[in-house]
Amino acid sequence: MTRVALFGAGLAGVFLAALALGNVVGIGERTVADAEAHGGPAAPAGLAVEQDGYRLVQERETLVAGRAQPYVFTILDADGSVVRGYDVDHEKRLHLIVVSRPLGRFIHVHPRQRSDGAWAVSLTLPEKGSYRVFADFTTDGERRTLGIDLAGRGGSNLSESPVSPYDVALRRDGERLEFDVRKDGKPVEVERYLGAGGHLVVLREGDLAYIHAHAEENELAFDVPFPSEGRYRLFLQFKVGGTIETVSTAVRQ
Repeated sequence: MTRVALFGAGLAGVFLAALALGNVVGIGERTVADAEAHGGPAAPAGLAVEQDGYRLVQERETLVAGRAQPYVFTILDADGSVVRGYDVDHEKRLHLIVVSRPLGRFIHVHPRQRSDGAWAVSLTLPEKGSYRVFADFTTDGERRTLGIDLAGRGGSNLSESPVSPYDVALRRDGERLEFDVRKDGKPVEVERYLGAGGHLVVLREGDLAYIHAHAEENELAFDVPFPSEGRYRLFLQFKVGGTIETVSTAVRQ
């Protein structure tokens, strides 16, 4: 992670190496249908294991921390059948995001789909504790995000994420977020990463409501539809010199 300079009207929050959150394990077991049945609006993305009849089923709920292990999961449709057809979205058919509670660890990987329709990826949980897994995919032109809890048990803790050599400044104009990357005070030109200028994952503090935004041009600018007031954690990914950099900061909406 790197230092992030924050400025601009209405911007609140400072760079944190880790963000202390309350344990909210189990909140992901709600479904969008539950929210609508109680007269409320549909839940934001990532809060539910089920959306539009699609359901995320993981092979195991616990992995050994600090050890690379296979993580296998399946997406089922409303009929209980395994979903096999996915649209290519930003060069991948499915994006898997894993974050720790508190929000100090961030993983973005791309599983492979097996012949039985299940997805598999080698996953290393860097430390013991609670994690939230987000399966981000598109079918028939409709983008969906399913979330589920995963635990890291036993094993050992890995070292902290390396410090990025780049300084990243954030400018904010309402829901428009623009990032400026510099090294030794000089501007740095970012490269295309997964079909975009950069990727931004936004998580609401507490319940981890999820937004995945993309910079469509060769600049780090994002329109982020924050679902409510509150404090949010930003995980920005961009590419320089063939290397993917990840930086993090917090803002208040």
